[in-house]
Amino acid sequence: MQIFSCSLFGMFGHIKNISLRQAIQGSKGIYIFLILSGIALIVAWLPDVIPTIIKGTTLSLIGIYTTNITYVLDMGIISVLCYAALYLVKRREPLGTLILACILKLCIVVGIMMFPQTICQLASGVSLPLPALITKSFSFIVLGGFAFYFNHKIYRELGKQ
Repeated sequence: MQIFSCSLFGMFGHIKNISLRQAIQGSKGIYIFLILSGIALIVAWLPDVIPTIIKGTTLSLIGIYTTNITYVLDMGIISVLCYAALYLVKRREPLGTLILACILKLCIVVGIMMFPQTICQLASGVSLPLPALITKSFSFIVLGGFAFYFNHKIYRELGKQ
C-alpha cells in the first residue's frame, strides 16, 4: 500500500510539470471545505475501524477480504489530498488548483450518487441506522453541494485569468 501511495503522490508531483500555469486565490470557504472534507472522510469510516482494532477482528462486511478499499482510499489518500490541496492553494501553487479541482469533482459525483445508492439499499432491505445515514450519506450529500458551489467559483475565477 505504501508503494501505491508514493506512486500516487509522485504522479501529482509530475502533473505539476504539465501545462498547468493557473492558480486560484484561495478563500476562507474553500479552506474550510477542504478541512471539513478531510475530517468527514475520517469521521465516516473510523468508527467502523476502531472496534475491529480493539477486538482484533476484521470488519463484518468485508467477507473473505482483509481490507475494505474504501477505507484505504478515503482515509489514506483522499483526506490527505484535501490537506495537501489546502497547503498548496494557500501558497497559490497551480498544483493545488489541480488537486482541488479533482477533489471537487469527486465530491460532486459522490454527493450525487448518495441519493440512488441509499434508495437502492433501502429498497433491497438493507438496514441503515440513523447514525450511518448521517455520517455516511447526508454528510457526503452536503459536501457534494458545497463542492458544486466551489467548483463553479474556481472555474469562474480561472476563466478571468
